[in-house]
Amino acid sequence: MEMMKIMNYKKDLPTELIMEILLRLPVKSLMRFKCVSKSWFAMISDENFAKSHFKFSAESKNHRILCYGDDGLMSIHPDLLFHHDPDSPKLSLPHSLPVNVSIQGSCRGFIMLQEFPYLIIWNPSTGESRRIPYDHLSASNIELRILMDSFIFGFGYDASKDDYLAIIVWSNVDGRKFLEYFSMRINQWERVEVVLPSTAMDAAASSPGYYLNGAIHWDAMSDFILAFDMIERQFFEIPLPEPLAKDYMSCCLELLGGFLCLCVWNESKKTEIWVMKEYGVQSSWAVFSIPEGNFDPLYFAAGEITGFTSNGELAKYNNNGEVLEYVEIDDWNY
Repeated sequence: MEMMKIMNYKKDLPTELIMEILLRLPVKSLMRFKCVSKSWFAMISDENFAKSHFKFSAESKNHRILCYGDDGLMSIHPDLLFHHDPDSPKLSLPHSLPVNVSIQGSCRGFIMLQEFPYLIIWNPSTGESRRIPYDHLSASNIELRILMDSFIFGFGYDASKDDYLAIIVWSNVDGRKFLEYFSMRINQWERVEVVLPSTAMDAAASSPGYYLNGAIHWDAMSDFILAFDMIERQFFEIPLPEPLAKDYMSCCLELLGGFLCLCVWNESKKTEIWVMKEYGVQSSWAVFSIPEGNFDPLYFAAGEITGFTSNGELAKYNNNGEVLEYVEIDDWNY
């Protein structure tokens, strides 16, 4: 009798309350709960539920760090980087790809991997993936006359069409530049000719595409960051901090904790990390000075920066350059 009461109680839960509970669960749990009933299957499979689930996760700032080492590929919460977490989920790359496969971008929980002749869109939470061939852009395509070392890759989301786009920008031997984008919704490539400075192509080709605020961003030029608006399908420029634009130094673009960041290494045995705290606003760039000559940042949150020191340690610094935590890392790459 008691069991029947419990079962009836569960059955009588309002649909809205069930949905609120499900929205707070990880994706792998939701995949299992599809088997509970037909109504749960329909609810979890609905694309509006997927959008709500992503929005809830994004507002919760539920970031993960992907790392590989002796124990394989793992997904680690940033707060647990300095502490052993036996419950960190282990992952398997799709299609037997090597762990050092090229990562060309990530967007809304998906990661784009690249291994010619495929781009692979991978969801680490579910293990599902999709391969997109781009062998039409091979050196054997004599008609296109492609400059093979000119490729720029990116992956992003067009909110106006609810569509994910895989992007390749390339040049031919005549200096003409083309944008190709693959629509996941209509399942096809499209091509348009674009105008870009050759120097911008050179810098961006060495960088993955960082998706933020509806645009993909690539490594910095002498006075701007190259960006591509996913809705307008247009390139635009984001200005560097004024001190860097006036006195250009070698810098590297990163996306840390949802912020565009520039890392500057100089001869004074310190690393400057510029964080754009308000997207697109040049005056919002703020600088953090790290007393390490080759500090490699990994994550930024609450005014604290985590990254690798030149001695191979994982360290966390505050905005005064003081060490808050550190640990030696021997067998992991992030």
